[in-house]
Amino acid sequence: MIEETEISLDCLSSLIFNANDIIFITDLDSKKVVYANNLFLEKFEYTKDELVHLDISDIRKQKENKPFNTLKKELETTKSSITYAKYFSKSGNKYSLESSNKLQKINNKNYLVSIAREITEKLEKEFLIKKELNIKIAEIENQKIFLNTLLKNNPTAIFYKNIHGKYLGCNKAWEKLTGIKEDEVLEKSVFDIVPKDIAKIYFEEDKKVFSLEESPQIYQAEVYNKSIDKRFDVVFYKSAYFDAKGEVLGLIGVVIDVTQVMKLEKEKEKKEKIIYQQSKMAAMGEMIENIAHQWRQPLSTMTVSASGIKMQKEFGILKDESLSEFIEAILESSKHLSQTIDDFRNFFKTTKYEEIFNIKNIFNKTLVLLSSKFKNRNIKIEQDIQSVEIKSLQNELIHVILNILNNSNDALEKLDIEEKTIFIKSEKYLTNKLKIEISDNAGGINENIIFKIFDPYFTTKHQSQGTGIGLYMTKEIVNKHLNGSIDVKNIDFSYKEKNYTGAKFTIILPI
Repeated sequence: MIEETEISLDCLSSLIFNANDIIFITDLDSKKVVYANNLFLEKFEYTKDELVHLDISDIRKQKENKPFNTLKKELETTKSSITYAKYFSKSGNKYSLESSNKLQKINNKNYLVSIAREITEKLEKEFLIKKELNIKIAEIENQKIFLNTLLKNNPTAIFYKNIHGKYLGCNKAWEKLTGIKEDEVLEKSVFDIVPKDIAKIYFEEDKKVFSLEESPQIYQAEVYNKSIDKRFDVVFYKSAYFDAKGEVLGLIGVVIDVTQVMKLEKEKEKKEKIIYQQSKMAAMGEMIENIAHQWRQPLSTMTVSASGIKMQKEFGILKDESLSEFIEAILESSKHLSQTIDDFRNFFKTTKYEEIFNIKNIFNKTLVLLSSKFKNRNIKIEQDIQSVEIKSLQNELIHVILNILNNSNDALEKLDIEEKTIFIKSEKYLTNKLKIEISDNAGGINENIIFKIFDPYFTTKHQSQGTGIGLYMTKEIVNKHLNGSIDVKNIDFSYKEKNYTGAKFTIILPI
């Protein structure tokens, strides 16, 4: 038994001396390093013989660290601790060490047993990551400033409220429309700022948005201008906004003054002007919904990542790997937000001249704008698009495709089927034409009304969900601006061994 014990002690001594961690023992009274393992000796450039004269202050400079006597007093109470300190080798190389310290009494003498690992590279990496994080945070702040400027100076009246119906803000156009300054409405309800009859309408419609009964929501009402004591006819477009958990936080509203439009509506020769105004309002509404869909996930990711960094830092459990993962998530999400701004900003650019472009690029741009909406509704896109160049009005064609895809989306959303699918086919037709076919498996259009769907103001939707001008404007754009034709019919077909009925829109355009 005695021989086995001696062998075990030798093995233990060898393991400690050759360990991958820095291990050393300090006499707390004399402050001499009485033992050090091989990694200690190599790192700090000392030999075993030199340990006899090595004082802890030779490697642990007091100017760079908490005084050793302070550490000694703390250990007398706590018996153990974890410290972060800077140590210096014989030649002056500086290392940052994370040490686990234990007070050990041997033969009535107090010794400090320290097991340490070098974290110099880790600290440098954390510094660089924090620096990069601050840069990205600054970029996000700049984006917030840009969006706030875009909101405040938008020519369309915009306001937003919390879940309790209290106003949180508005832009300059809303102030001009209502005659009320922003600081007069903050934290107030509609009953505090408008006549009771109008306030009651706003209140009831807001409840439908908060409960998601109608979101997005469109309805016509009046706005009272306090400064000139006058009422205006307007159209409201409202949509709920959400927190990272998907809970409703409040609503954002767009107000379109249609007082003049209502007058023009009575004049037959200016009918196109009215419909165009309403079409732009509807397109803006669709874009707001699409932006909300596109931003929900990256904003949630950024919130969760930032919270994770803060929480783990506060509890002292933030690891290098976790920090890198959080930073990567924030970086990817911020890139997604920036790209989304560019995508939607490009959509609203108006071009008055024809351009040469590839039809594949048009469908790619269009599907980017709608990708989140289709994903949330489990709608699949089947594409068969030839690479064909065409000279036409690019944004007008995107508008046409958006209207048709949104029409299919609305039809499919109501159905309870496994395979909700939109089929897109595009190919060269004859010698100088392009044929685009967009169909779905939503059951088709009632044959009694299919011939009316391109009529102005005709809609099968609830009043709050549709204006009846989308497909009318689609046909007007195709016929008058793109010099093409558009038709629709019901088709029967088989897909994945199942039979379906759906509507198919066919567009013929000159190349």
